[in-house]
Amino acid sequence: MGTHPSWADDYVRKTCKAAEAIDRIRPGQRVFIGSSCGEPQHLVRTLSNASERLADLEIIRLMSLETTPLSLIASKSKGASLNIRQFYSGSAKPKAIARHSRFITPMNLSAVPRLFKSRRLPIHVALIQTTPPDDFGCLSLGVSVDITLSAALSADLVIAQVNPRMPRVLGRSFLHVNDVDLFVPYEEPLITLAATPELNAADTIAQLIARLIDDGSTIQIGPGTTPKATLAALKDKNDLGVHTQYLTSPIMHLFSRGVITNAEKGTTRARSWPPAPWARPTSTNSSTTTRSSNCIRRNT
Repeated sequence: MGTHPSWADDYVRKTCKAAEAIDRIRPGQRVFIGSSCGEPQHLVRTLSNASERLADLEIIRLMSLETTPLSLIASKSKGASLNIRQFYSGSAKPKAIARHSRFITPMNLSAVPRLFKSRRLPIHVALIQTTPPDDFGCLSLGVSVDITLSAALSADLVIAQVNPRMPRVLGRSFLHVNDVDLFVPYEEPLITLAATPELNAADTIAQLIARLIDDGSTIQIGPGTTPKATLAALKDKNDLGVHTQYLTSPIMHLFSRGVITNAEKGTTRARSWPPAPWARPTSTNSSTTTRSSNCIRRNT
């Protein structure tokens, strides 16, 4: 009787250089790129270098900081090499990116995973960035899960840049080695956002907002100067809840002060949404079972 290879053997067998992985992409395919600070920069640079041979690609992304100017390539080629479809207009910087933006599909972000899973918008290739695998063969998407997990679970071909600098984040952020097709080990610094400027006007606005927020309220808030000042102004509140698409450093500070407890939320009570990176798994089983249960399997 033959033996099945372990996930570690599977990982070694699937490991390759970036150029070899990108060479698996074919003209006319739809390629998803991991979002924001989780963007697999090395893979995207390699894709950009290969754009001349790859005609009529459609790049799908949620939010990009454009370390590699794919929007410019799309604009100059007038879509002959690639087009970019975004679900979030805020991902375009006003001057550097917006003038090259081509397609935006406005929809609720909560509806995007179903769009992928139903194949109404099939993903042929997903380029993602992960941590190295843990002892159970699970890879964490780290700081940027959003729609990346759904894209990876739905894609025909998943290519992962394995970056040891990506932090391992708990919650629904895991894929298994067996569910990724190609691995490209490459260490590089993660994309980071520049510090927001300090503005007196933002502090004034924040104080006015803080007066309107009662103890026990649930907040949704994004990044930026005024949101940062608003969170700082909430330091004396009690039992706030969080239900937001971003978890920023000021939110982490409120957690550490005990201001955010999620005790009074109407849904997912006692939990942040998305789950905080340091949140403990809710299972009471052993650590082995708990970690394995967080590793989501891809549909085949």
